[in-house]
Amino acid sequence: MNRILMLAAATFLVATLSGCGNSDVQLTTQSTTSDSYVFAAGKSVITFSAYSSRTLSVPISAIDLFVTLPQGMSVATVSGASGSIDPAAMTAGSVLAGTNLAFGTYSASTRKVRLSMATTSRSYRSGEFLRLTCDVTATPVITLGDLRALNFPVVQVTKAVGYDPSTLSTVVLTDSIKITIDAAQ
Repeated sequence: MNRILMLAAATFLVATLSGCGNSDVQLTTQSTTSDSYVFAAGKSVITFSAYSSRTLSVPISAIDLFVTLPQGMSVATVSGASGSIDPAAMTAGSVLAGTNLAFGTYSASTRKVRLSMATTSRSYRSGEFLRLTCDVTATPVITLGDLRALNFPVVQVTKAVGYDPSTLSTVVLTDSIKITIDAAQ
């Protein structure tokens, strides 16, 4: 009798979860932090997470995106106000396993950041993939809502890809994922 109940429960769980990743889902905010969160002056960390808006045929292996920072927020670069982001200012996200690369560029004049992530993980499909440490001035006060408003409705994903080992080919996933911005606390 217990086996029948467990089988019924497992069937129910699989049936319930089979709807996850539906193409009708519009995930613009999967955040745990309120828009009213205020970035402290000094160093603050922004997190980027990917969520699939439909079932992914392969795991995500790379994401390239643009984000605009509000006035008073900047990123440390290797040389000067613009250029390659200092490697110490970027780290791979908390859900990535394996070898991961995080890199990008920053333009002080436009406050645009181009971020890229690549991973050897064969299981990454969603969650936090990148952390960016920003320099924040005392004024103006910058909220998470300000950052999200500049990048509304979603962060601009330039390209997202996965690797299909059965066909030995790259699969474009750009239209299948959404990116959310949060603040590390």
